[in-house]
Amino acid sequence: MRWTRRILCRLIGDRAGAAAIEFALVVPMLLVLVSSTLEAGWIMVQTIMLDRALDQTVRELRVGSFANPTQQAMRQRVCAKAMVLHNCEQAMALELFPITPQGTGYPADTTRCVNRNSPIAPTLRFTNGGRDHIMFVRACYVVSPLTPGLGLGLALPKDASGAMRIIAKSGFMNEPT
Repeated sequence: MRWTRRILCRLIGDRAGAAAIEFALVVPMLLVLVSSTLEAGWIMVQTIMLDRALDQTVRELRVGSFANPTQQAMRQRVCAKAMVLHNCEQAMALELFPITPQGTGYPADTTRCVNRNSPIAPTLRFTNGGRDHIMFVRACYVVSPLTPGLGLGLALPKDASGAMRIIAKSGFMNEPT
């Protein structure tokens, strides 16, 4: 009985593994914090670049330097301007349609995006509209998180393929003739 008490007192007073225990408790939290910061920064860069590219392309449409666009040509212009988006033309869905006062109004439907699990592309509206029409353009880019199983990457809403959506929207009015 005395020898167990003596061993127990020596073990309680021994500080040899204290640093290792602190390290084991702090490092996972630090990794989550660092990975979440990197993830948030990368998402922000991609979102800003998509918004910027869409705004520049819409400006070209408004001033008339990009006349009669097709969906593919507009997607190529947006992707050329959004330099950091990997595999942009295959991973981005683009819609362009007029908003009329007597009918459609602001679109309330869910954003249609590329589904990487399906070889079938979504049917997207793409109508150039006439002069004096208010137009709405929406781009949806799907991308995989940098750290899908850690921190912010784990908490982000994802589709069945593990991809998250980055959406950019813009509205403009076609200039009168």
